Amino acid sequence: MELKAIKHTRIFEEISMQVRELIESDGLDVGEKLPNERDMAQQLGASRHAVREAYRSLEVTGWVEMRQGAHGGTFVAKGRPEAITEVVQRMFQAGEVTINQLTEARLWIEASVIYALNEHLNAETIAVLDENIRRAQEATLSGNGAEKSRLNIRFHLLLAEGTKNPVLVITMEAVMAILNKFSAELGSVMGLDVIESRKRFMKHLRAGNAGQAVDEMSQHLRRLHHHYVRAAEAEGDNHTKQGTDDVR
Repeated sequence: MELKAIKHTRIFEEISMQVRELIESDGLDVGEKLPNERDMAQQLGASRHAVREAYRSLEVTGWVEMRQGAHGGTFVAKGRPEAITEVVQRMFQAGEVTINQLTEARLWIEASVIYALNEHLNAETIAVLDENIRRAQEATLSGNGAEKSRLNIRFHLLLAEGTKNPVLVITMEAVMAILNKFSAELGSVMGLDVIESRKRFMKHLRAGNAGQAVDEMSQHLRRLHHHYVRAAEAEGDNHTKQGTDDVR
């Protein structure tokens, strides 16, 4: 691939795009070193500052890794799954993602995960999910809100992990990272009703009734949505009030 001189106003974005194309079209291997800022700037007819910003943006999204020291530089990275989580979290903090949009996304993501899990379900996964529910029930009854919230969030990650699909796992992790923030700021908002919902969900899952399992999870997510909206309003959190219409 031949690099082209930059003429656009948002220079670093154009540089980022060209570097991504360079990595993909030339089939660069993980660990391969890219041109330094000065050489890249000369090839593109851009400033070193613009190249530096482009490299930094590519590092955040997992395309490259920037190393310091005598043997440092910018190298093709193997990818950082957590980069997706970081991007979604920043969007939420900036108000670009609302709680309503988050719940809507979760409804679709959880449904996809459950249908995929239904195809890969085994005794080991069932045992892991049952143990999570048992421990969450203990934490709920003992009043350990932090542990209860952690286990309830972990349940969704276990569902994704059971699909054996890394894309679904990464996607679920990104969404649950925001929910974890809600839990930390607003505290636990649900009690034993979660446990009862989990038990009904597992009954459907064991029976191979993926559709009914999805329905049970969807009802739970809608209830959780309303709990968080009310808790946020009670806290006077203007940010989380945005887009809090009922999720349909």
